[in-house]
Amino acid sequence: VSSSEISVESFDGSEDERAFEDDIISYHPITCPTISCDSIATAMDHDISHHDFNLLDYLVAPSHDDFFENTIITINKSRLFLQGASDENMATKVKELKKYLEDSTKANGEEANFFKPVIEDDAFLMFIDDLGDIMEKRMQLGSGGDVTEQKQSATPETEGTETIQQLQMKIKALESQLSKASSYIHTMVDSPETKSEKSKATGPDNDTYYFSSYSHSSIHETMLQDEVRTEAYQKAILDNPAIFENKVVMDIGCGTGILSLFAAKAGAKKVIAIDASDMYKEAMEIASLNGYDDVITVCHGKVEDLIENKLLPLDVENGERVQVIISEWMGYALFFETMLPSVMVARDALMDNPTSGATMWPNRSLVYLEGASDNRLDYWSNVYGMKMDPMKRRVVSELRKEASVEVVAADAIVTNRAELIVHDLNECRDEDLDFEVPFELKIDTKHGHGKMDKLVISFDIDFDIPGSNPVSFSTGCQTTPTHWKQTSLWFDPEEAPVLSKGEVMKGIFNMGRNNINHRDMDILVRWEVGSYGCDSLFVRRCQGTINSKVGA
Repeated sequence: VSSSEISVESFDGSEDERAFEDDIISYHPITCPTISCDSIATAMDHDISHHDFNLLDYLVAPSHDDFFENTIITINKSRLFLQGASDENMATKVKELKKYLEDSTKANGEEANFFKPVIEDDAFLMFIDDLGDIMEKRMQLGSGGDVTEQKQSATPETEGTETIQQLQMKIKALESQLSKASSYIHTMVDSPETKSEKSKATGPDNDTYYFSSYSHSSIHETMLQDEVRTEAYQKAILDNPAIFENKVVMDIGCGTGILSLFAAKAGAKKVIAIDASDMYKEAMEIASLNGYDDVITVCHGKVEDLIENKLLPLDVENGERVQVIISEWMGYALFFETMLPSVMVARDALMDNPTSGATMWPNRSLVYLEGASDNRLDYWSNVYGMKMDPMKRRVVSELRKEASVEVVAADAIVTNRAELIVHDLNECRDEDLDFEVPFELKIDTKHGHGKMDKLVISFDIDFDIPGSNPVSFSTGCQTTPTHWKQTSLWFDPEEAPVLSKGEVMKGIFNMGRNNINHRDMDILVRWEVGSYGCDSLFVRRCQGTINSKVGA
């Protein structure tokens, strides 16, 4: 059967599986990227019917180890080749493209150049697994098989088992392929040749965007008006003068300089305040206005660059060291924005040994997880007397795509607050900030049973070293809300678990920096619900995953 004789539409995936995506994703044909289609199959049909171009003819088989990266390369090669082609010469350009793709099937060392998307938010690149499904179905029909008949001949028991096994194998294969592709992309993005091009094409990099966002007054006003946060720092500094008197203090990410002012007031002999945003100008004026310009020196730039270029007012060569590093580096879910690594660079390069009394302040962080109920989807069942249930799909899609930063009411919590991980900020290493830990949640004693619609992340911060007056603050649901709020991870409503008395949810919680934007955090939760038998063996009743991220 000729590929051009088969309608790609007949291989379109289940509409139910992609109901959410099809509502919001536009698929652009290879030969006409200005057209928007509602599915990848429709876009490919346009390529075939209008220009006799079938992308599938130039892809390796889905079972091939390099299917994922080969598909990325082929899509971007094709789009780049046809870029700028007019309607008048498109037929000629497509013929040349076919020959170009046929002649470039063998690796020539330039593949890494084609991992950069040609068009923004290219849905073909987002749904490569759909292309694999279409190819597999085409091969089955091409060999005389009937996909529908094959499905119907399987028993429910066999079909269910095979589906799970196939999905597990597919996930492993895709993870391996994605890892390879990511390494190619990372190499391409970091190469000297592409850095200047990338900055021109995509605008400010992640660091530039991050620091520039702190040049606006509103974000500083929000943080200063967070009394839980600011008063905790004030108390931790002013109630512990022994830690600060006659000490060299460094304030990283000083903003308006409020923590530097507290340190100076507590008796520090020198405060080095560092900020990479434009707010450093106001910080200098504020220090002078409050009479501390002889103690506080404000330095502008990234702390890593200031250390490397020896631009800090610190006589390191003659042994001058920092005794205290203060910083408010926390983000949503604790690690969003990933500022802590920069603080740790200063700690490792400039701070005295903690055994001598030197310390990070705060010196400890703790991350927690708990389960909560949420009935917000019920709203769409009756809106001014009208049924709007289809909106639930869109809401769920949005909630599950990225973690929600929100204030979660204490009475919505249905489980214990489980500690996930503790970081000793005087000792932890950069690699400790990406972590995978087990967890276990139990229904709160006041609940006989409870439905969990989402998992909630919060954190606590401690200022507590031997001999100090300890101070702590929490961002948990049971305390006064802060500007960090809480971070929610939604279950798929169709598999949201209901825990009965005696049951627990246990699993693995993974959080790590995003490969593309290191200031975003990727989160993967693998969970299962069940109970422990008399022999202490866990009997699983249901299971699932949450795959989300905390992003700007």
